[in-house]
Amino acid sequence: MLKKITKLGQIVGLVTSSVIFAQSGNVGINTPNPGSTMDVNGSIAAHYLAVTAAVYNLNSSDFHVSYNGTANAVFNLPAAISGVGNFKGRMYTVKNNTNFTITVNSAAPETINGSASITVPANQSVQLINTGLTGATSTWEVTTANSAITASNGLNLSGTDVKLGGTLSQPTNIATAGNNLSVNGTGKVLIGTNTVPAGAANSKIVIDNGTTNGALQIKDGTQQLGYVLTSDANGLATWSSTVTTAFADNWTSYSGTLVNPFTGSQGGLLPTGISVTIPAKGWYFFRCGVTIQSNCNDYGFYIDGIGEIWRTYCNVADVQMMSPRDQNRVLYFSTPGTYSIVAVKTNANVPAGFNIGNPAFYLSFVKFQN
Repeated sequence: MLKKITKLGQIVGLVTSSVIFAQSGNVGINTPNPGSTMDVNGSIAAHYLAVTAAVYNLNSSDFHVSYNGTANAVFNLPAAISGVGNFKGRMYTVKNNTNFTITVNSAAPETINGSASITVPANQSVQLINTGLTGATSTWEVTTANSAITASNGLNLSGTDVKLGGTLSQPTNIATAGNNLSVNGTGKVLIGTNTVPAGAANSKIVIDNGTTNGALQIKDGTQQLGYVLTSDANGLATWSSTVTTAFADNWTSYSGTLVNPFTGSQGGLLPTGISVTIPAKGWYFFRCGVTIQSNCNDYGFYIDGIGEIWRTYCNVADVQMMSPRDQNRVLYFSTPGTYSIVAVKTNANVPAGFNIGNPAFYLSFVKFQN
């Protein structure tokens, strides 16, 4: 019996000496020369726990806790301890394996990085370490917050750097909320193309709609059918019904060679050999004049399909010089193009003299309003 007690004492003494050595030096596992307080040459296992409860209180036995519940959850951290029992350096990993949110609360008035709580979004995790501090201080610090990071819809991912520069792949609304959205520098905003077209070297905005009408729409309450976009002295644009035109510098004459259309014995639309070319839809001011010597008759010139541009009326029975000069007309053209000039007369009289005045026949026009 005495022999057994002596043997037990030897074992206890050996263990006691080992513990004392471990407190004053390094401990190695599977390594004869530990270089740190604890040097493990192999794997390390810590407590793993999976929970489904919507409320869970983390405790001294926890290390890694995974949440697999079916609703948003609340995890409560233990209150810090001052003095004996202080667990400075304790680490928790909280993993969210659901599509719900975990809220991790500190024990009031303690904080986590200065906040009373943090959230762990769906399928993400967080690792916390205790600082050993108590009271309204950062009792816990976040060491890592991990998630599967992806970048899309106008974003690029380079390592852990998420930055603008990708392709918008879903409907996107930029709500400036009173903030300015600026595009500056030497770059351009290209719409409908990713290639700067010829002639746009100095342009800041380029819209390429191919051959489809309606590339640009601007609505500010001033828009109306036939209006054009005009600018004030500061470059502020509004829709306007008028186009400022210097009449004296922008008159356009007819095309072709005038022939006497009144030689026939019948009335109706008579060819004149001349036409006008209208460059754009809008209102045009016409002036026209010609001298005719004839017995009583009415003579006129028309733009086929649009309206009259000149007419003289019979007021005596004998041969007269009919020469009303500078007859003016305002006509609207809804479609640009070339329009023929035709003549009319009311009876079979053939003029004794046609285009015999000074000046000779003239017809010119100018656009003054859209």
